[in-house]
Amino acid sequence: MRKIILPLLMLSLGAWSGFTQAQDTSALWGKKYAEVKSSLLAAGWVLAPVAEDETPMTEAYPEITCGSGAMAICSVGFKRDKTTLALVVESIEQELIVTGEY
Repeated sequence: MRKIILPLLMLSLGAWSGFTQAQDTSALWGKKYAEVKSSLLAAGWVLAPVAEDETPMTEAYPEITCGSGAMAICSVGFKRDKTTLALVVESIEQELIVTGEY
């Protein structure tokens, strides 16, 4: 998987204006998942397919799936061209937040 790079330009609503392979994805960390998803889709990314045996984190966002066990994470994948972006998502104070990439 190639490392995805994102621009550091943020719109006033907290959405990203576009995505390139020139900067660090950590700029997305701490952002609300709904805003990140909307911005990625607007920039031409598509949701990666979810395997049948994966467990959705919420009904509202079935694309976010969670592993099992003590060290399990919840994640969501996006694809554009031949590039994949896998984000870690956590529920923090009843809000889904992007907390990293893997």
